[in-house]
Amino acid sequence: MKRVLFASLAASAAILTGCATETVPACRAPASYEMEAFRAIMSHDRAALANATAPGPLRDAVSYSDPAVTSHVWGSQGITRGSVTGLLARPPLCILDDMRTPPTDAMRQILVYPQENFDRVAPLPETPLVDAPPPYGVARRDYLSCRFEQTASGWKLADLCGYTRPVAPVNTGAR
Repeated sequence: MKRVLFASLAASAAILTGCATETVPACRAPASYEMEAFRAIMSHDRAALANATAPGPLRDAVSYSDPAVTSHVWGSQGITRGSVTGLLARPPLCILDDMRTPPTDAMRQILVYPQENFDRVAPLPETPLVDAPPPYGVARRDYLSCRFEQTASGWKLADLCGYTRPVAPVNTGAR
């Protein structure tokens, strides 16, 4: 009886161990729609960035050169540290799907690291994921968190990689 119980417990432990083998996620390359947004940012192409951004107040703020949005994306007075450009300018990029926000048909959240930052802050590859879930490091220093939304014209950047300040609606003067 004890042997059967012990064998049963050992088998259960083996099964659970087999399930708990998921480790720190591996990097992936940017998807084409992610790269489109990143390319627009890196080339300082405001029109291309507006096209790669989901419709709404942030897209308008990009189009109309809102100073806070411009600073968030491209930096200010030549200083890009902490800006989206400051991190994207250090390829190759390491992309992780953000496990805190599971992807849906309408929205995807990703973490974007320069590969050197990921290598510096990530736990060892064999570390169980339950012991060290991403993100790793400090936001806007080591990585960006970017949200993409499905629109009528495909996947578009929805938050300009973490822009959180309110954006006033653009008044074009048209009635």
